[in-house]
Amino acid sequence: MKQIKTLGGWTLAAIVLVAIVVPAAASAALPEVGRCVKVAKGTGAYKGSSCVTHATGAGGSYEFMPVTATEKQAFAGSGSSPIIATAGHTTITCVTGNMSGEWTGPKTATVQLELQACTNSNNQGCQTTPLQPTEIRGVVEAEIGFIKSTAPGISVGFDLKPQSPSTALATYECGNLGELNRIEGSVIAKDIPLNKMVTTSSLVYKVSKATGQQVPESFEGGVKDTLSTTFTTGVESSTGESSLKMTEYVNTNVNPLEIKAKDL
Repeated sequence: MKQIKTLGGWTLAAIVLVAIVVPAAASAALPEVGRCVKVAKGTGAYKGSSCVTHATGAGGSYEFMPVTATEKQAFAGSGSSPIIATAGHTTITCVTGNMSGEWTGPKTATVQLELQACTNSNNQGCQTTPLQPTEIRGVVEAEIGFIKSTAPGISVGFDLKPQSPSTALATYECGNLGELNRIEGSVIAKDIPLNKMVTTSSLVYKVSKATGQQVPESFEGGVKDTLSTTFTTGVESSTGESSLKMTEYVNTNVNPLEIKAKDL
């Protein structure tokens, strides 16, 4: 009887351990994009329409479904007054910044980037191709990650980076200077709101007024993840640290989606 009691004690401890570990393991996958869908009562993992709090007892009525490439979940958005600044070089000012894309997984997307009506400090038009004057364009990839993963102030970023095998977000030239410019590296915008199903969201491209540096510069625990621009004239080139600032960027999903950043 004593051995059975001891065995029972270990069994109970194992059950308690599993109850503690499973939510933590699930949270390790966050953040991710998906849909919180209603299911038959008692068959879901979550008790609310945000799919944040796990159901207990008989189960919940909601389940979180991470997006997949086969769903073709598309989005598009625009912002005003994009500015690309590079230390020691001319500043590029545009009127509108547009993005359209499609989620390829719960953390990744493909994005078409388009900056319109772009000029440099000398009021010369800047463009990727002469066929589209004053437009800087690029096909890039995006990834979401935590800027801060713990409460209070949990925040998630949307990181634009070159699409392999390219090493540039976009290329452009201004006027007839014979200088080819390559925007390289990547840039993170804060993505809001979190933990709720929405059709529209906002991306915040921010630059520190004090330092001129991108905010944020990296995902939590990650390496520095910012922009630079390489300027090439003939055989000579130079590279400077760059930043992207934009105001009032609003993104619209074809279908309501959620950026899930908590799992309670």
